[in-house]
Amino acid sequence: MRVLFTLPRPLFPTDTGGKIRTLNIFSRLVRRMEIHAVALAEPGRDDQGAEEMRRLFAGFTPVHWRETRRFTPAFYAEFARIRMGRFPYFLGKYHHPGFEQAARELHHRKPFDLILCDFLHSATAFVGSPLRPRALFQHNLEFRIRRQHWETEANPLKKLILKSEWSKARAIEEEVCRDFDHVIAVSEEDAADHRREFAIRRVSAIPTGVDVDYFAPQPGPRIPGNIVFVGSFDWYPNEDGICWFLREIYPRIRAEQPACTATIVGRLPTDGMHRLATSLPGVEVTGAVPDVRPYLARAEVVVVPLRIGGGTRIKIFEAMAMHRPVVSTTLGAEGLTLRPGHEILLEDSAEEFARGVVELLREQPRAAALARAARDRVVHEFTWDAVARRMEEILRGIVDRDRETPQQEDPVGAAPLAQ
Repeated sequence: MRVLFTLPRPLFPTDTGGKIRTLNIFSRLVRRMEIHAVALAEPGRDDQGAEEMRRLFAGFTPVHWRETRRFTPAFYAEFARIRMGRFPYFLGKYHHPGFEQAARELHHRKPFDLILCDFLHSATAFVGSPLRPRALFQHNLEFRIRRQHWETEANPLKKLILKSEWSKARAIEEEVCRDFDHVIAVSEEDAADHRREFAIRRVSAIPTGVDVDYFAPQPGPRIPGNIVFVGSFDWYPNEDGICWFLREIYPRIRAEQPACTATIVGRLPTDGMHRLATSLPGVEVTGAVPDVRPYLARAEVVVVPLRIGGGTRIKIFEAMAMHRPVVSTTLGAEGLTLRPGHEILLEDSAEEFARGVVELLREQPRAAALARAARDRVVHEFTWDAVARRMEEILRGIVDRDRETPQQEDPVGAAPLAQ
């Protein structure tokens, strides 16, 4: 089977949860199918990533593009231009007709059995395209994240802008999902949400996985009272969650456990988050690190205090695979079929979240039992090999169904999305 795989950016460096998920699945599928990748790539910045993509896939076509640096005059001009159109900014900056053109040229040389788009960001150029069948790999319900961001924003001007971003995202996401032949979600909950929100039937779900050999328990002492959060801060839900943790939860924990510390691990921490962290005792912000495992290994408790977001949190399974106890919000662990109180603690108020962390810091046998049950669960049920097999089953099913279905003309009005 030949697959044309479009992505918003190269998978290297693998520095976000979405890239981790995609790389772990498709580095396995390349052994069983011919996959050609297309991605936006910034000359100079993405050269090494492009080379890695060529080594991984049967072919890689970069679509040259340059990301506008945030908070520069060019950024504000771009933001204003995109806001005049139908796209929200987070999609509009990636909307590139060169995606569809590159795909057409590759398809003309030797037809593909399937066009697969990774994330909504790489799918908008294909609405109304004659290339079929087309599938969308949805790591999140994007409009839901924007709605939650809007609902939690206090600044009136930002709130007004975010409401517009949410409503535009909702319209575009529905149009894309209804135009594509199949949508692949990352949990059964997300799949059900796609059916309900967009009235589509052809939706499948894959579970979240973890490399249980790479994220294995490590020898060595833990740091007493150390609480760790891992996440990339160019994804707003992580910033919102850790700021809530530092403002509302961490002081409550310190009141009960004065010697505790917090380590915040992840790339691109914001200035506001830095200021908040430095105002509190015992908080370390590492920024980007080459390997998160040493930080997880030394933690007594791992926290996932997310209030916004969708999809599933790979960071939870990574911590569990390393035999670390986890406290999360319900939304933070959404889509993961874990048993609260047995493999994870789920708490949604600041008071209860703090109480859960303090319980695990004080009661070592309880923390060890939670971590042991979590490690056993992910080892037996959530390996990336199993996830890749499920993805392959879905992709082959889409192609088989397309071959059995008589081809029809595109519906009237299915023109490519325009800004």
